[in-house]
Amino acid sequence: MDKTEKFAFGFLGITVIVAAVVMLYALNVISFGNSNPASGNSVQNAMGQRLTRMSLSPFDVKLAKQFMDKDDDGKCDACGMPVEMCMDSGQLQCNMDSKSTIGVLGSQHIHADWKIYINGKALDDKFFDSIAMDMSKMNNSITSSFIHVDKGAPSPEKTGDVLHMHATGMPLWIFFKSVGMDFNKESMTLPDGRKFSNDGKNTLKFYVDGKPNNEWENYVFSGLDNILISYGDETDMRQQLNSITDFAGNH
Repeated sequence: MDKTEKFAFGFLGITVIVAAVVMLYALNVISFGNSNPASGNSVQNAMGQRLTRMSLSPFDVKLAKQFMDKDDDGKCDACGMPVEMCMDSGQLQCNMDSKSTIGVLGSQHIHADWKIYINGKALDDKFFDSIAMDMSKMNNSITSSFIHVDKGAPSPEKTGDVLHMHATGMPLWIFFKSVGMDFNKESMTLPDGRKFSNDGKNTLKFYVDGKPNNEWENYVFSGLDNILISYGDETDMRQQLNSITDFAGNH
């Protein structure tokens, strides 16, 4: 075998190895976002290491179908692929849709401190514990993997002090919808059905970093934001604003 043949065989061998590595990587990526979108799982990468992931919750699956499969034919309206494939890759909105504003699950992970007050009383950890994401159970139909509060926050942080966002472009309304609440500039409704509406004396207020914000339920928070939602007749909001914690930076 002359030098030319040796070189050719050597080059072919390297090409086969590179192709195999690329294929293993691709299969791992597919596996990483596959199977049942309503369940968490673990997979192995090309090196045999165990990987875990956060998956779409049952709430996310339902919302994703509303976004991507409006005619309910099982296919994504934007790309034509089975809608399950879009969801399996972590999409709430198809990223081939030019109108899509929400990134895939895991495209970012940021946090904001916040408080919600009703008639001068803050919603506490007991309230939030009932609507928090339990990371050990991915079958809670009223929470979203994309935006949620975590159950069992590390002390001194309490459940509900910090809002988690696991994708780009997530508006607040998705969190509220996921936990059976409604929030807009006119009113806020709690999971038990109690509704608090602007009535002239009592008003709903929305602050971000100490300043009124007019985006309301469409607001997409930034990392380390301080958010206040308050309903009541208060005119001086300093006490409520000052009560917002500073735990987001710990995550």
